[in-house]
Amino acid sequence: MITMIRSTSSTRFFALLLATLVISISNWGNSQIIISEYLEGASNDKCIELFNTTASDINLTGYSLRRYTNGSTTPTSIALTGTITACGTFVVCNSSSQASLLALADQTTGSLSHNGDDAYDLFDGSAVLDVFGDIGCDPGSEWTAAGTNGTANNSYIRNASICTGVSDPTGACSTTSFTTLATEWTSTQSTSDFSDLGSHTTTCPACSTPTNTITTGAVSTTPFNVECNTSTDDTGTVGFTSTGTFTGGNVYTAQISDASGSFASPLDIGTLTSTANSGSVSIAIPSTMPTGTGYLIRVISDSPVTTGTNSAVFTINQNDACAPSLPATGLIINEWSNGPSGNQEYYEFVVAGECGETVDIREYILDDNNATFTTPADYDGTASGIAPGHFRFTNDAQWATIPVGSVIVVYNADDPNGDLPADDPTDADNDSLYVVPHTSTLFERCTTMPVSSSPDSVYTPCTYATAPLTGWNPLSLRNSGDAIQVRLPNGDYYHGVSYGGSEISGGPDNLKLFTGSGSGDAGWFNDGDPFDVANWSSGTVAGNQTPGLANNATNEAWLLLMRDSTTTNCPITVLPVEIGNFKGVKAPEGNLLYWYTLSERDADYFLIERSTDGKKWTEVGTVNAVGNSTEVNEYQLIDVAFESEMNYYRLIQFDDDGTETKHTRVVSIDNRDIGDVELMGIYNLLGQEVDADFKGVQIRLYSDGTTQRVYK
Repeated sequence: MITMIRSTSSTRFFALLLATLVISISNWGNSQIIISEYLEGASNDKCIELFNTTASDINLTGYSLRRYTNGSTTPTSIALTGTITACGTFVVCNSSSQASLLALADQTTGSLSHNGDDAYDLFDGSAVLDVFGDIGCDPGSEWTAAGTNGTANNSYIRNASICTGVSDPTGACSTTSFTTLATEWTSTQSTSDFSDLGSHTTTCPACSTPTNTITTGAVSTTPFNVECNTSTDDTGTVGFTSTGTFTGGNVYTAQISDASGSFASPLDIGTLTSTANSGSVSIAIPSTMPTGTGYLIRVISDSPVTTGTNSAVFTINQNDACAPSLPATGLIINEWSNGPSGNQEYYEFVVAGECGETVDIREYILDDNNATFTTPADYDGTASGIAPGHFRFTNDAQWATIPVGSVIVVYNADDPNGDLPADDPTDADNDSLYVVPHTSTLFERCTTMPVSSSPDSVYTPCTYATAPLTGWNPLSLRNSGDAIQVRLPNGDYYHGVSYGGSEISGGPDNLKLFTGSGSGDAGWFNDGDPFDVANWSSGTVAGNQTPGLANNATNEAWLLLMRDSTTTNCPITVLPVEIGNFKGVKAPEGNLLYWYTLSERDADYFLIERSTDGKKWTEVGTVNAVGNSTEVNEYQLIDVAFESEMNYYRLIQFDDDGTETKHTRVVSIDNRDIGDVELMGIYNLLGQEVDADFKGVQIRLYSDGTTQRVYK
């Protein structure tokens, strides 16, 4: 099959780091990159595209693109920097090319300048990997091949079947001495056709579309009935058939959608270890699932990675719903407006937590879309409202103790909305309302973009600018589609909503309010669970935008109850422990399980359980919790008694009163072929090598290619 690969210059930081580390300990000679496109447009519109024919990222340190001008044998060398992703492209353009080309470039240089009679080779520091042209030959004005316009003022694309580079031709110099031009290249016959730059069509084996398929079958027995307050799950099965070969240890996993049928944030509900082309997966519907008639299940596999079709829709009945809960105290969006004209936009937030308490919102991040609300196919563009940078609350003492239920309005001071109340950045009149222009000294601004990736973008360390701040752009809403979101101080997602076309997703909580343009529109929360899209409304600005006021009668009642320190019916419950992550890795001393918490309340201890079939679980060990904390706390446990097969682990947290909460993520570690695993290095978020005593985030790389993220 033919696969269209499109690369992006925005790559998840950890992928770059791992690629860098792995290439340093692997066989460099196994790397294979080819020249995949030669572009010679008008004036300085010159680009060369490279393509990685392998299934591994390649660090380009030590590689160079070398230009041989007018038959010269002495090259002008262009040192390459960065990483070319697995089955991806890397584009180098002249730094004076037109803007549309520079937007596609991964690297620019003034040394990339060719005029039809100049040759190039790709050099990895020890050997030539590929050649375009005939080095040492001046053909006059260009090389030619039958059916083409020649290499002058033209562009050529490497044929899809070419997976290895060529050596320099050895024949006599002539206009046709670039012998592979006719057999391996196709001319665009144009100086202005850039449509293929940054992508490459290939049939190379490592990059071809897998032929495996999975068809999800019948789900039984529906409808499912669950009860949240009594922790009553429901069980059933889902059948499937598949085609193609699945390798040993393959795990089929059943995933459930949300109530609208979206798999933006699927939940694993059952597994089956099998290489067979048919089977049935036992599933457990969690007690917390809300009532809905549009649920779907799909079956996926991990060896190879294959996503199955969707089942028929089915119903879940929630017969004893729990009160809405938050993963932790924080800021939730209550209203947003695109304004009646211009950029008269504002965001309105509510401080959320247990009624009567205060919340520390220092360094909470405010952002528009950062690719977290973008469908993966659109990650490489800005057509989904992705704008560089974000704002955050400063470390000012006033943000350390904001009462629950307080409303914070943040607006564009460069084009203020006419319905805004008067500025009140400190709630001086004690009416639970803060009105803050974006230029306030209570905000800081970062001008860099987070690393775009699925399912959530990564916020790397940033140098923040302080007031006076200018420019609303990091929070400006795109009319045709965008998002509004809140992130925790460490960059983790907390809450967000979106709107727009097919390029816009609902993000981690599937909170896409509507499809289509948001020009002149507003969106607002009513009451209930702010993470449930059913509790949101949207409409035109006129008659609907209410900055600083309750959105409607139900929203007013909800806000007043949030501010009631004496109520026994707080409309939101905060989970006692917020698990930041739960992962596992093979280590020399055993299977290392590690996790961290972002907050804890009345927590007693954690329990790790192991299973080899996903059904029968045995205790591995316990770890005492800190108890009560709003800081990051990290934990780990080593399993030395694991089975010599696929081991599954789950994390259960117990409160002081005996209440238990199962973390939904199940970690799998393959111990079927245990070799010596060594720690190869420890790195910080910038990719710099550090020692084990380094304070902050450590990335530990092991000799089997696995990584471990550790907080110190």
